[in-house]
Amino acid sequence: MWRDICIWLAETATIFNKEWRTELRTRYALNTVGLFAFTTLVTTTIALGPAGISEPARPFVVVLLWMILLFAASAGLPRTFVHEEESRTAMALRLMARPSSLFCGKALYNLVLIFSLELLVAPLYIGVMQLPIGSMRHFVLALLVGGFGLALGSTLTAAMVAQAEAKGPLFAVLAFPILLPLLKFAIDATLAATADQSLLIARGEVALTLGILYDGTLMVAALMLFPAIWNP
Repeated sequence: MWRDICIWLAETATIFNKEWRTELRTRYALNTVGLFAFTTLVTTTIALGPAGISEPARPFVVVLLWMILLFAASAGLPRTFVHEEESRTAMALRLMARPSSLFCGKALYNLVLIFSLELLVAPLYIGVMQLPIGSMRHFVLALLVGGFGLALGSTLTAAMVAQAEAKGPLFAVLAFPILLPLLKFAIDATLAATADQSLLIARGEVALTLGILYDGTLMVAALMLFPAIWNP
């Protein structure tokens, strides 16, 4: 049993290291995600200014933050499995690693990319929009829960569309129903973090709990479905 666990961990670490070596050589996802985040932040600042000061506008400002994160991730993460098909290394991966370790290695790579994006975008967004944060703990937890789900959902969806011809449109169509509930929970939790009212904070706790449960469900479903997706 311990031998199997060690082999699984070694395969997962190998896939994770391979993804980052490839990314640091091509910088496709880093450039795509970074450029999208930068241009949307600049455009938002010019168009809206410090909209976070206005309390009625805060729900819109919070939704816009998660839309920036979602579309930035959608611009870079679909390449997770696409480049394997384009470089014809998919068959080698099928032979060298178990489906579960392959999925976890790529999901971990996407998770680091998403968290790095959030670490870059969230402080800048809060500053330029002057969005008040009543509970930093709830805000950070909302980013962690939402980012984890984004990474899992994007990895699973990327595996589905890797062999399709219309990869971009198909990714958007398949990812939307998977990520919509998660985005709702993340938005509710983030909005609660911007207020100091006990009722909104309680709603944020509920949203965080539902988000964690959804992430867990998505993780289990992805590990069950991925072998059939990756080895049709």
